Amino acid sequence: MSTPQDAEHRTALVEALGVLGAGPEERFDRITRMTHEAFGVPLTFLNLVHHDLVTTQSTFGWNQGSSVPASEQFCATTVLTPAPMVIPDTTLDERFAHTAAVAEHGIRFYAGAPLSMDDGTRVGTLCIMDAQPRSFSDEDLALLRDLAHWAERELGHALERDRLGRVRTGLVPDPVAVPGLELATVTARRPDGGGDVADWRVAADGTLAVTVGTVATGGAASALLAATVRGALVARVDEPLASALPGLEAQVAPDLRVADAVARLVHARLDPTSGHVDLVDAGLGTALLVRSDGTHRALPSALPLGVGGAAEEHPVVALDLAVGDRLVVSSDGLTTLPGFATLDEVAAAVTGASDTAALVDRVRGLLGDEDPPTDVTLVVVTRRGTAEQPTA
Repeated sequence: MSTPQDAEHRTALVEALGVLGAGPEERFDRITRMTHEAFGVPLTFLNLVHHDLVTTQSTFGWNQGSSVPASEQFCATTVLTPAPMVIPDTTLDERFAHTAAVAEHGIRFYAGAPLSMDDGTRVGTLCIMDAQPRSFSDEDLALLRDLAHWAERELGHALERDRLGRVRTGLVPDPVAVPGLELATVTARRPDGGGDVADWRVAADGTLAVTVGTVATGGAASALLAATVRGALVARVDEPLASALPGLEAQVAPDLRVADAVARLVHARLDPTSGHVDLVDAGLGTALLVRSDGTHRALPSALPLGVGGAAEEHPVVALDLAVGDRLVVSSDGLTTLPGFATLDEVAAAVTGASDTAALVDRVRGLLGDEDPPTDVTLVVVTRRGTAEQPTA
């Protein structure tokens, strides 16, 4: 039987699905309609059990969206066990013979399968009812289970979107302020879980550590692997750059190979006092040094992470920023925006902007208010000198 804690967890999970009160949805109605056709019964339900209620999320033959008290309901009992519940003749079952469904509405047959989420929590049922007693074969039971698994997948999509949303949010760090440096950033994440890596933070020695990258695989795997790469880099933020990248690759390469993925990134350390920069480009190829006089050069790139034994092939590039110079790093998604298709165009946009705020506004304006089709990350670090306080 369910404990109070189980009931509270079930309720929280049902609410997290984000479908209660949302009205009819074809993805659920298709399931109840096909369940009706498969079994030839007058009533089919996809019900959710929460608090002390059973809510009809989708139905064929009844009232959509209705909620009834869970006490004495078939589905409130079905949800307590992992196996389907079948009642060939409800008038012969002492648990339900006296209930309104049987005594008032004439329900004589019930079969329901519980709907479980990935953690095993049962949140509802897919069930069928009839006004006549029925037998239910093993083949019928197997079909009902298959239809229930379909319903579970549809319900689980909402949780997966929410989980990816939390991952995407966690992949974007908070702004930081470093005297002597101005950090300007733009991040946009596609809703189905992109693979951009973005991080900026102050290390223990006062240097600014900046990372921009992309994990290329597919869907949720990209976002989750990007979170893994970022977490491994954060753990090494105080290590010397020459050892941080080999250590990172040793940690994440097995996960990348399993997912048939490649991680391409730029990782840089900037000294705000001297303007010195140490940088490693592992296959991203988007790092730019833009001088205050408008000249620019692309910084060299080596092999991505997860490609052979590339850890030994990541040379550290050293350079010095004078006051007004900028280090610019972006993900591939920036090249999908008009005016940013090439590194030369990116450099021209940087030098042509009155300040970094104007550049950021331009990129955000191009992105618009809709969800982007791809991840976009842009980081611009400008050396302002130790006397001038930056804007973040």
